[in-house]
Parts: sequence; C-alpha cells; structure tokens
Amino acid sequence: MEHPLPKSWSIHTRPDIIAKYVIMERVGSGTYADVYRARRLSDNLIVALKEAHDYQSGFRKIEALQLLQNCPNIVVMHEYFWREDEDAVLVLEFLRTDLAAVIEEAKKKESGVPVGEVKRWTLQILRGIDACHRNMIVHRDLKSGNLLVSDDGVLKLADFGQ
Repeated sequence: MEHPLPKSWSIHTRPDIIAKYVIMERVGSGTYADVYRARRLSDNLIVALKEAHDYQSGFRKIEALQLLQNCPNIVVMHEYFWREDEDAVLVLEFLRTDLAAVIEEAKKKESGVPVGEVKRWTLQILRGIDACHRNMIVHRDLKSGNLLVSDDGVLKLADFGQ
C-alpha cells in the first residue's frame, strides 16, 4: 500500500519550487501553514517560503499582500506558486525575528525596550494597519508574533490569513 507524503513535505517535491529555491530548514509551523527558510538560486537571496495548507487562507494572504505591496511596514511578497490541487506557497522576505522575541529578549536582559524604539514601532504598526484599512483589509490576527522586525529595525505586519 502506497502512503502519500505528509503535507509538510509537499513543498520539497514541487518541481516549480525546487527549480528556483533551495529549501534550507523549516523555521515555523502552525495549523494553517509551514514556513521554511530558503535561498533563491538566481541571486542567493534568503527568503521565507510559506506553505499555506488552507485554500481560503492562502487566497486571502496572496490577495492582501498584492494590494499592500508598496507599504514599507508590510512584509514583502516576491512571488507565489498556486495551483488549485496544491497548497499555495508564498515567497516572502525573510525576517529573522518578531516583536514577541524582541520583548522576551529584553525581559531576560532586564533592560527593557527603549521608549524611543517603542514609539517608533508603534508608528510603524499604525502605518501598516492604516495601509490595510485604506485597502479594505482587516488583518484578523494582529499580535506580537505577527509583527516581524527586519535587521535594520523596521517593523512589518505579517501573516494575513484566517
């Protein structure tokens, strides 16, 4: 009896993806999606490949990120792969950390997050939310784990689904 590969491995068997990306490791997993760190073969750019397992959730993520592509406080979608019979895979900019991890690290050091940084991030969150609302998009899952932070300290809204 033949056993199909688990859904979490489907990204590894898709020729359209492995022809363009080297999948390095899984960096996150949830009910609706798995996220992998990958390297784009054409220019060695490190990206996040988000494999959305739910059809509606995948569609919403793609649609939202297309509408919000010019906002500096929204995660960048470089491209996506989507066929009706397969999971959607979004190619996103790779951001190493989220606001939840930054806050947790600050708690461990007992240094706290500087007030100026909190103000700057608050403005960036509001800019991202404003861009969503101007495009008639409701985020639905706004939390510190979905607020990603770039290496240069720019906060970006991520995970437009459910």
